[in-house]
Amino acid sequence: MNGPKTQLTLRELNFAKTRYKILQTFLELNMKKDYENITVDDICDVAEISRGTFFNYFPTKEHIYTYYGWCFCARLFVELNTEKYKKSSSYDKIKFIFDFTVKEDNKYDNQMPLFISHILRRDMNIIKEVEYTKSDYIYQFPNDEALITDSLKIRIPTVGELLINLLKEGIEKKEFKSDIDIKKAVFHLLSIYFSPYIIYKFLRQECPLEEVYTALLDDIIEPMRNKD
Repeated sequence: MNGPKTQLTLRELNFAKTRYKILQTFLELNMKKDYENITVDDICDVAEISRGTFFNYFPTKEHIYTYYGWCFCARLFVELNTEKYKKSSSYDKIKFIFDFTVKEDNKYDNQMPLFISHILRRDMNIIKEVEYTKSDYIYQFPNDEALITDSLKIRIPTVGELLINLLKEGIEKKEFKSDIDIKKAVFHLLSIYFSPYIIYKFLRQECPLEEVYTALLDDIIEPMRNKD
């Protein structure tokens, strides 16, 4: 750890470490079994923890997906703030969000549509019950202080908030037209982001994320580009 801001007590470290271990175990099991067939006992056996320990971290199995969502958004935020992407165009950063999601989908054997379905169906109370803490952030990103404050809580931007910020940045840099409607633009971008689940749900056919994103993303972005 670098400085006082990023120092964890042993208790905080163990909390974040065990929580993340449960998540990784769950994701690995998800590649081998259907979500519905994964039990809390399965997770406990592989993670080598007791049921009591599991329920100290997550009230139900579904809550793990909420935690995964926070971890996913945190990784997006941190990556977008690296030197590599700080120098990139706003369009490249927006495209990175979609590419990052495809990469994650490939890594976990096409699990993103399932994750997206949980996002769309989850009770808002679950979001409040599983918060992403400063301990989580410091454990996962020990060299990054971008979101660290004196508060124990940490404010992770959602995918939608990241897209809004990048659209505003693109306008300021004159990459995008000054008169674009940011609200409508982010509606369109989020529609594309979540569309693979909708396609699967209503057409009953799988549609790879990369195929959907590649086909639709430029249709939204190109009309916004500043050609001057």
